[in-house]
Order: sequence, then structure tokens, then C-alpha cells
Amino acid sequence: MFPLSVITALLLLASGPLDPRLATVRSAYVEAVDDLGDDQGVAVCLAEHLDKLTPIKLASTKEQADVILRVKAHLPSTTTKFLVGVMGGSPSADLTAQTPDGTALWSDGAKYRRSMGPQGKFGSASSDTGKSIECGLADELLNTLRDAMRKARDQK
Repeated sequence: MFPLSVITALLLLASGPLDPRLATVRSAYVEAVDDLGDDQGVAVCLAEHLDKLTPIKLASTKEQADVILRVKAHLPSTTTKFLVGVMGGSPSADLTAQTPDGTALWSDGAKYRRSMGPQGKFGSASSDTGKSIECGLADELLNTLRDAMRKARDQK
């Protein structure tokens, strides 16, 4: 078994340096990868919470934005969440930050493990926090983005 310090060092090396431009982002356009999929609800919440959880303001067009935040989500059915649980049944989402010309600056994901059953049962998101699963995922993604922005700033 490897010591925790070795594992942590390997993870930091694997992630590589962050693009320093990520630290200076102040406007973003948010879009769902699939407008007809689970992505839409998470993208809407992410846009609504963007300026509350990060220093980034929402841009009305891609041309006005420093970055485009692309959201891809997977919200498993209640049956899947109950049967599969932590082995892939948790709602999850990925967020990619890219410049308007398509250059990728950063990408990461998040899982929302607070909801393991239908609304109101087994500690569901809405009964505990007043948030939907989509907004819980959006907030997790924004916290991850803010942490990455901090790391990008600190590595300069």
C-alpha cells in the first residue's frame, strides 16, 4: 500500500499545470452539450449561480465571453440510483472551460451523492438543502471551477 503523500503527489503530477488564463476569466457563456438531455437543467442552474459562487459574470453571447462553459450531465433514474448506488448511480456532470476559439483551458467533473432515492426519502437533495439535483450538481461544478481558478492563480 502506498502512503497518502505518494498518492497525493502522483495525482498532482497527473493533473498537470493549469492554464494560467483560467485565473483571469471574468465572463462566461454557459451551454448544455445536449439541449435535449440532462445537461439543460444543470446548465440553467450553473448560469444562475455563476456569479454567486465565482468571480465570473454571465455573458449573453459567446463573443462577449472570456470562456464558454460546456455542461454534460448524467442523471440516473431513481431505480438505477437505488440499485447501483455509489457504483455509478450517483448523478454526475462534467464542465469544460474553453476559449471562444475552441482552446480547452480546463475540464473536470463532479458527483452529487446526497440523493439516493426519490424526493423526500433517504436524505434527498431537496429535503436537506432546498436544491434540486441539477442545482446541487451545478454548485459542485462551480466549487470545482473556483478551486481550479485559485490553483491557476497560485501557480503563476
